Amino acid sequence: ESMPRRRRAPVPSTSSATMRTLILLGMLSAAAAFSTPSLMSLPTRAATRSGATALQCRSEEPQAAGSKHSRITFLRLAAATALAATQSAGVLPAWAEASGGLDCRAQIGGGTKCNNQKKEKEFVKAYDTTGTQTKVTGDKNKMSTYYSQIEAGYETLVDLGDRWDAYVAAGDGDVIRRRLGTVGTKSPLHNILKAFEGALMVAAKSPEFEQEQLDALEADSNIIMQGIAEIDYNLYATSFVGTEEIAGGLRGDGRIALDRILITYLKFNKNIAVAL
Repeated sequence: ESMPRRRRAPVPSTSSATMRTLILLGMLSAAAAFSTPSLMSLPTRAATRSGATALQCRSEEPQAAGSKHSRITFLRLAAATALAATQSAGVLPAWAEASGGLDCRAQIGGGTKCNNQKKEKEFVKAYDTTGTQTKVTGDKNKMSTYYSQIEAGYETLVDLGDRWDAYVAAGDGDVIRRRLGTVGTKSPLHNILKAFEGALMVAAKSPEFEQEQLDALEADSNIIMQGIAEIDYNLYATSFVGTEEIAGGLRGDGRIALDRILITYLKFNKNIAVAL
């Protein structure tokens, strides 16, 4: 007597909504491969995660082709991915317009470009670095050699304070860190410590300063450098925390540190200007 054949379980069919979703994702992936990568904003990342989460949750439930649930899933994902696509397509979303139109994007080969950013103040670097060699660009015994970069550094921090929310909304923590000079070399705050040291050396040789004033200048330069390091640490750490609540707290701590050193930096600038 022959054994009855075991019937294979039917292979679940893919709904038309799921197929549309897969096609959409494939098109977006292909487009991303040939476009300049952009720094996704926090709102965009959150929306994209929400869309992907909705798709995952719905895919775990049996859905009939063309059902209400499958249509909602498709629309949610489409809205989230369309929002992300506006950045790579060069369209400023509403949150960017609310931030003064500031739009920062990662560049091929590294670096970040911010559109509608305040024009950098022109300055002369106190030191030039070629390979492992660093040399002063002007007369090492004149305050003017160091003051140009120091003053431009202060104005960069003022701009960062004025547009803090815009810089945060425009990208990840590296956007602010580039303004601090801790990422990249274009900011006047890059290598600012050597400019401070040169200014302190000139002040120490000047008859305009008493020892007490020199001690105060050195203390102020240390406060500024510690503050920059604190802002840098907090903004760097936002890339590694698990929740937006923690990231928001780190950005808040960074902003507090910025406000604190702006006062000290302004005082330092005014005091060393005496030796110009």
